[in-house]
Amino acid sequence: MKLRAIAPLAGALLLAAAGGTAAADYTTQTVRVGVQHNMEATLFTPNGPGPYPSVLVLHTSGGLSEADRGYCANLARAGYICIAPAFLRAHGITNAELRRKSFTSEARPIYDDFVEIVGELNALPKARKGAVGAVGFSNGGFFAALLAATRRIKAGVSYYGALDGARTHPDLDIFRKYWTAQSSPMLVLAGRNDTTIGMGPPQKLEQIMKAAGAPYEIAYYPNTGHDFDRSGSTGSDNATSAADAWQRTLAFLGKYLQ
Repeated sequence: MKLRAIAPLAGALLLAAAGGTAAADYTTQTVRVGVQHNMEATLFTPNGPGPYPSVLVLHTSGGLSEADRGYCANLARAGYICIAPAFLRAHGITNAELRRKSFTSEARPIYDDFVEIVGELNALPKARKGAVGAVGFSNGGFFAALLAATRRIKAGVSYYGALDGARTHPDLDIFRKYWTAQSSPMLVLAGRNDTTIGMGPPQKLEQIMKAAGAPYEIAYYPNTGHDFDRSGSTGSDNATSAADAWQRTLAFLGKYLQ
């Protein structure tokens, strides 16, 4: 089926199928986004006239899942345009052996795609212009932080972010390079029992943001592991931590995406 533009601007989001599915509070559409328009994504748009702030939801190294779409649906119910792109798949990263590429050879192209998507979100008819944030999970948390550091978004949230770039940047030099007092506000959510990335990366990032004089908030959850908001995660307090993280995220986005 021939693609058509959602918005009448060059480089706007493109539909991959006509129409979409509607829920009580929002409408979903399958779209193709990014520099080459080859990245499949699901776009959630609240019903109503808007304008609405927008959020880019960035998945884990496991790829786009129903957990990401469900998170977007909840944000849409809360009054946010939300998009969940399958960014690893678009860059040919389909298994654990290739994940390092997202922090090395494909890091800049992925980042450039996200910058393009931010522009595409701003061009949507119901969007509140200039009010785009990003929420990233694990792998996606790395990019949410990078987008915030470089002021490509208004605010960023990192859930158990792979902030050390899967050991590619063990000293977080990439963040030390870009984080300044003018960087966008950042919310970091981390589990103290995270055996995947450990406590080192969020603590180092906190030191970097504090030294730069950048605005940030951080929450460390006891008895909580990696993927604490998703099924199959370990840790005795995951459900409580996930509920608190959600409320913190809503408050943070509500404060900065105006």
